[in-house]
Order: sequence, then C-alpha cells, then structure tokens
Amino acid sequence: MNNEVRDFYNRYGEREWQRLDMDIYSRVMFILHMDFVKAHLHKGTKILDAGCGAGRYSIEFARMGCYVTLFDISDEQLRIAKNKLAEEKLDNHVSDCIQGDIRDLSMFPDDYFDVVVCYGGPLSYVLEGRETAMSEFYRVLKNDGILALSVNNEWGIFKALLGRNFQGFFNNPEYWYIDKVIASGDLPKHEKVAHPARHLFEATELKKLMESTSFKDICLGASPCILCGSRQQTEETCKDETAYKTLLNIELRVYQKPSMVDNGEFLLAKGRK
Repeated sequence: MNNEVRDFYNRYGEREWQRLDMDIYSRVMFILHMDFVKAHLHKGTKILDAGCGAGRYSIEFARMGCYVTLFDISDEQLRIAKNKLAEEKLDNHVSDCIQGDIRDLSMFPDDYFDVVVCYGGPLSYVLEGRETAMSEFYRVLKNDGILALSVNNEWGIFKALLGRNFQGFFNNPEYWYIDKVIASGDLPKHEKVAHPARHLFEATELKKLMESTSFKDICLGASPCILCGSRQQTEETCKDETAYKTLLNIELRVYQKPSMVDNGEFLLAKGRK
C-alpha cells in the first residue's frame, strides 16, 4: 500500500468532501464526470468506486439505485464516505467498504462488477504501477463491463496554474521541474506541494494504456475544458444564471470532442471489457 498517499488523504479529511462543491468551477467538473458515466448506471448496477474518497460520486450512484462498493487507500476518507451515505439514508446501497490499493484488488473475484469508476486521479498516484492497476480493473469487470476513470491532465495542469496566478511558477522552471513534466509527465514530490508525486497523462498515452489492457470502445473527455484555468473568472461570470447555463451547456456539448480532451484539468476515459 502507498503509505504516503494514504497519509496525505487521511490528513486532507473533509476537504475532499468539499472539493467538488466549493465553487461553480468545481460543480461543473462534478457534473461532467457524472455525465460521462451515467448512461452505464441503472438500478441494480454493481459498481466499484475505486478511490471513492469522501463519497461524492458514491452518493450519486446510490441515488440512481446502484449497489456501491466503497474502496479507498485512506481509512479516513472511507469513514467520511460511510457517514455521508448514512446521512443521506443510502447506506443500504453500500455493498462493502474496503481499504486498499488499486494495484491489488485480489479481495474481489474475476468478472464481479458491472462498472468500475476510478475518479479524481488515483491512477495518477500509482506511478509505475498503473499497468497493474489497469489489469486489475479489467479482471474484476464482467464481460461487457465499463471502466470510467479520470486522471490529472499533463497540459491542463499548466492552464490551471496560469489561471490561479501561481506566483513564481513559470519564471522558475527548473525549481518546479517543468521540463521534466513536459518530457515524462512525472511530477516529483516538491517541498512546496502537499500532494505526493503524481503522473500527469496525455490523452494518447491514457488511450494506449487502456488498449494495451484490451479495453475497447474507448472514449475520452476533459473536465472542464472551456473553463479550465479560469476558476475566478467562472465564478464572476456565472453570478448571472443565464451565463452559467450557457457555459455549462457549452461544456456538455464539447468536452468529449477530440480537439478538447488534452485541455481539461482532468482527463476522462472510459472503455468496455
């Protein structure tokens, strides 16, 4: 188990629950993630929420009538997720709650889940173990089952940092490992960044990884794409309800376009076993 990632999210605590509802930008990101997978979710769907965090997505899956297995590396995030589902009186839709690493799903038999969701970037944290994690997702899915995931986007992160006016970043490329990230996608642990080391993906790289694991019918998306790097401007613009509806409609119409998928803060991908 990756103890550094576990300890980080144990400390992160309730902030993970708040992350997808802190502002309009975050809520749009959540809506796009849900839109990407919702066609595959039905009453009775057996779903593994791999890297469930504080349970934001699990609650929506349960509301749709799915039976959710909560799975996360952080025992604190699992505690929060269980409590949130209980508060919503949805705990009868929780099949199980398991702490673990996505590189090892040996507690589940082959061909067990209808859908596996791995949202929010867990695959970015396993670094050289991403092929193993992908193989495990494939193994535990039923034939014709769906994997939906999101990872940190290599190019979207630069847009996001520019939009946040992150002082001292672009004028100190060696200190921030900018060339290394561009060359490899690997973002090492940094003294000024709380997050553990991560791998940032390009769309072609993620698609190739899924294809090499025998997933088919692969679709990609960006979340968000038009708004990426414009958190403050989004908040100001969307004080007007018509502007909010217009921008959300644009995002929903274009986020899966091939020309957009490398432009989001998160890169979405789904495929069929």
